[in-house]
Amino acid sequence: MVFKRTHACLILSPIISFFLGKSAQGETLSLREALKKARENSPDIQQLQAQYNSAVQKSWLAIAPAEPSLSIMDNDLTNGFQPTTAASQVVQLTQPIGFPGRAFLNRSQLRDQADAIQYQVHALELQISVNVKTSYYNLQLAAKNIQLNADTKLAFERAMEIARRRYEAGATGQVDFLNAQVGLLSNENDLADLVTSEKVARGQLNVLLKQPVDALVEVEPIKMIYLPQIDLELAAQKMIENRNEIKAAQATKKAADKAYRLAWMSVLPDFQVTVGTTEYREPYASPWSGAFQYSSLTGPTTGQPPQWPTRTYMVGIQFTVPLWALFNERAAISGASYDRAAAARGVDMLFNQSKVALETVVETLHSSEEKVHRYEDHILPLSDQSFRLALTDYSSGRIDFQTLADTAAARRQAKLAYATAVVTYLTNYATYEQLVGEDTNENP
Repeated sequence: MVFKRTHACLILSPIISFFLGKSAQGETLSLREALKKARENSPDIQQLQAQYNSAVQKSWLAIAPAEPSLSIMDNDLTNGFQPTTAASQVVQLTQPIGFPGRAFLNRSQLRDQADAIQYQVHALELQISVNVKTSYYNLQLAAKNIQLNADTKLAFERAMEIARRRYEAGATGQVDFLNAQVGLLSNENDLADLVTSEKVARGQLNVLLKQPVDALVEVEPIKMIYLPQIDLELAAQKMIENRNEIKAAQATKKAADKAYRLAWMSVLPDFQVTVGTTEYREPYASPWSGAFQYSSLTGPTTGQPPQWPTRTYMVGIQFTVPLWALFNERAAISGASYDRAAAARGVDMLFNQSKVALETVVETLHSSEEKVHRYEDHILPLSDQSFRLALTDYSSGRIDFQTLADTAAARRQAKLAYATAVVTYLTNYATYEQLVGEDTNENP
């Protein structure tokens, strides 16, 4: 029985340790998962999406018909405020009608405004993607820096052991041994700053993910990913066609053009159509009561008093005379023209800014990629080889400790510069995708 219990503990122990270790170290979060979480939890996107939905619904109000008015009047009362003594009753229904085409133009203008908001939503999604990628890459870089610090610590520990043996053997002075100790302690002292930098980078990523700043989240190790090459001319054409900020500015310009046309349409007349009926409760009140001739409408000729019609109908149309429209609407028309000009200039300005930003990003990408290639092909292998040779030469006494320490620092700096170049390349590529309205992680 004891054996079975011990055997069960041995089986469960690795499983428990696995889950405890994972909880202690934090869950590894991929870039795709981070992007998905940030988009789903972003209050900025949710707010702008709600504004878009509201604008779409409000655009239908432009073609909604105006409310009709119904009037009921009792006329010719023999006693004041007693409708039962009225000689006739008039019922009228009036329907206001705007100038034909104005409502549909107004709805089209509101739809353009809604489209501009929708493009702003897409632009914000790409901006959040850039922010998340930047924070994610910075956290990767901070973790890589800590790893390089640990590698350098091992190198200094090995060098200090060599210095101790050589000092004990009398092959070197005490200075080398002390310098090795100083180098090791300085490296450990740098670790505190590196850990702080990692906490700051993790906090920035947690803010974008809408989770506690001190939430323990781990990212994947930094890795160079060679993305498709960029042709500047094709990229510029793609940017003009796909960049959401440009589309939003163009939609705003279309809305401003239609607002200007609507301002001019305000000088056109509106209409009112009226239909109604009048019921005469007293024969003398009928308009037929004063007729000279006996009409077939009054009934057969039986010698009885004529029966005049007791109900008549009416139909009419009324329109406003825009006599002072140009004077009253002059300010609105002038303001709409300035709005249209401002929207057009905004599109031109955004085109110019986008072209400059695209050229800058593409040139930075090309230089970053070349730098990464040089590190991978030459600098990193040479720095590793140089450190190994320096360690061998120090063991044999051909170089002093300071030369070995400089070689180790140069090796670490080369690896850190390579990681920084990778982050620069990936971050700038994310900015490039934002400019052309794309995202390789759009459907994480």
